[in-house]
Amino acid sequence: MADTEAKSGDLPVTLATFLFILSSAGHPANHEGLKQAIEALNHATPDDDIETLGKQLVSVVREGLGEDADLEQVQRFMGDLYSDQNIATKMGNNREERLRSIRSYMFQNSLPWIARIIDRFPDGTVGPHWVMIEQVTDRVICMDPYPWDDLDEEYASPVVEFMVKWELAGCESIRFQRA
Repeated sequence: MADTEAKSGDLPVTLATFLFILSSAGHPANHEGLKQAIEALNHATPDDDIETLGKQLVSVVREGLGEDADLEQVQRFMGDLYSDQNIATKMGNNREERLRSIRSYMFQNSLPWIARIIDRFPDGTVGPHWVMIEQVTDRVICMDPYPWDDLDEEYASPVVEFMVKWELAGCESIRFQRA
C-alpha cells in the first residue's frame, strides 16, 4: 500500500481499524497475529513509525481475509475471530426497520459497524465502497478508515443519502454484538 494511496473504501483497511476498535473496547480477536499487530499499535511511542505499524495490521487482515472478499467471506472471517453468534449482518427488511435497528445497536453498544455502500470516487467512477459508521442521527458520520496516516477521511452525509447508497449495495454490513 503506497503512502499516497487513499485507503478509504478498502475492506481490509476498514476492517483492520474496526478490529482495532473492538480490541480497544475489550473484545480482542481470536488470532495471535492480529493481537500482536494491535498490541504494537497500542504500545507505540512518538518515536515509532505508526504508519508502518498500521500497515502491518492491515497486512494481517488482508492475509486472513483473502483478495476480493464478499460479505460471506467477511462474515466467516469475523466469525472465526469472535464466534458466529457475535457477528451480525442483517438490520431489517425495510428502511424504517433498518434505521430503528441501527439506532438501537449504536445506543446499546457504543461501537461502530461497517457497511458497504455504492459511492462516487474522486476519479468519477461509481462502485462499492466500505465505510465504518461511527454515529447515526439525522446525519451519518463515517469514521476515518485508517487513523494511522496523516489523511483525515472522516465525513458526514444526510441519513437518507447514506441509506440509499447502502441499499444500492444490498444493505451489506457487519457489526459486533455481545452474545
